Formats: sequence, C-alpha cells, structure tokens
Amino acid sequence: MTLIIITGSMERLENDTRDYWTIEAMGKYGGSFVKSLAEAARHADRQNLAKIKATWIEYWTEYEKMGRELEEKHEGKK
Repeated sequence: MTLIIITGSMERLENDTRDYWTIEAMGKYGGSFVKSLAEAARHADRQNLAKIKATWIEYWTEYEKMGRELEEKHEGKK
C-alpha cells in the first residue's frame, strides 16, 4: 500500500492544476516556440515557471483558456 501525502494550500493545489493543464495545452496546440516553452515549463522550478508566465503572459493567458477546456474534457471521461 502506498501513502501519498499532499501538502500546501487549496489555492496552491488549484494553481498547480491550472498550470499543468495550461502547459498541456501549450504542448498540444502550440507552434514550435510555444511547445518549447511548454517543455521548459515542465522542467522549471516555481521561480522559473513564474518567469515564463510573466515574460510570455500573452501566450500563457491564451493557452490557459485552452487548458481549462482540456481539463473539462478529461474530467468528463472519468
């Protein structure tokens, strides 16, 4: 039996989930540059992810919306 302990606030967990789906959308729907940003984001620590989000805010905002749609589709399959 495996025990998984989740720490952090609900807000942080929600932000992590939103970031995950945004990055998934960037990787799935983006052009080559956005896909490269998604790959960098997958490897980034919190500070570097914040830099990616702040520097390319237009991309992040655009793909965040798509990420929500991907999440809804995923949740609908359960």
